[in-house]
Amino acid sequence: MKRKAAAALLMAVSLAGCVPTNIIDDILMVEAEGYDYLGNGRVYGTVTMPNYVAGGAQGAGGGGVPTTAAMMWLAEGATYDGKSLVDKFQSKGQRPLRVGKLRVMLFDKEYAKHGLKKQIEFRNRDPDTARDLYLAVVDGSANKLLSGKYQTAIPISRYVSDMIDQNQNQNYPTNDAHDVFFSYYGNYMDPFMPMIKKRGKHLEMQGLALFKKDKYALSIPERDAFVFKMLYEPFNQGVYDYEFMPRKHVALRNVNARVQYRVRNGNGAEPDIKAKVSIEGQVRQAAPGTIGEVPIEEIEDGMEKELEQKAAEMVGKFQKKSIDPLRLGDRVRSFTRRFDGDTWQDRYPNAHFHCSVQIDINQTGISR
Repeated sequence: MKRKAAAALLMAVSLAGCVPTNIIDDILMVEAEGYDYLGNGRVYGTVTMPNYVAGGAQGAGGGGVPTTAAMMWLAEGATYDGKSLVDKFQSKGQRPLRVGKLRVMLFDKEYAKHGLKKQIEFRNRDPDTARDLYLAVVDGSANKLLSGKYQTAIPISRYVSDMIDQNQNQNYPTNDAHDVFFSYYGNYMDPFMPMIKKRGKHLEMQGLALFKKDKYALSIPERDAFVFKMLYEPFNQGVYDYEFMPRKHVALRNVNARVQYRVRNGNGAEPDIKAKVSIEGQVRQAAPGTIGEVPIEEIEDGMEKELEQKAAEMVGKFQKKSIDPLRLGDRVRSFTRRFDGDTWQDRYPNAHFHCSVQIDINQTGISR
């Protein structure tokens, strides 16, 4: 036993010695990668990283960024689909490039249509890839987005990741690399990613890019992200704008939204899927004179019908494209004994989806 213990200890020490030590001042930490598809299996890659050099520009650390991160470094160039950008650009760096702090990976829409299989599988195998990084599709050029100038002192990688993160705390569904990988490799589900766009010196969320396994298939606009999220997961702090009359709006902030699913005839030719959504909310803002003149019950009823209709139309589009970003197939499986997964892909477009929404507005603010 003593010999075995000593051998194990010696092996552990030997393996530990094989791991290279990285000092933050001596490396370039890649925080963002961008991919634009060129065709014929080639992409135009872009990487950005804060250049941690002592003696950064005085006072350049606004917004919580250390002064050493004031100077950004960028590398770009054409390479082959699936090749590591860090390995590709090592020869351009004045210091070794490392991916231990990768925050975002961006793909232009053409690359997403071509298919992200190589990138997803490469990143899933890479032990240096953090599972909390964000993958997103760019409406436009990923290179132009990452190399652009913005009205912020923080690095572009943090600008993008912070924007995605704060939106996922509101109307957008939570979705990091772990979720994308889970949906890609899982059965009866498909991945999705946020879609972003550069507008001048700002970035903005454009909605969701939906995939059929690794290929971009469909997008839903920003205004429908709330509907997607209410069918996908429990959440709060989302805001829904309801136009109850022409040019008259009520903005509802949900305090608590949750969804429950029920399934019947899960192995039948036409499964029956029911989603029951409950929303407790507050009136965030309303057209002048609305509250008090229009009964709150009338606003609740109208908003419920609109959300139910939008939910049914959204799922209908998914069924026509044979994509399942809401993981309805997995929900049917969980309700069905001896689920017939082999035929699900053929039965999914014929499934009957019903959504009922119950809204309870418990705060309306000052009515006059």
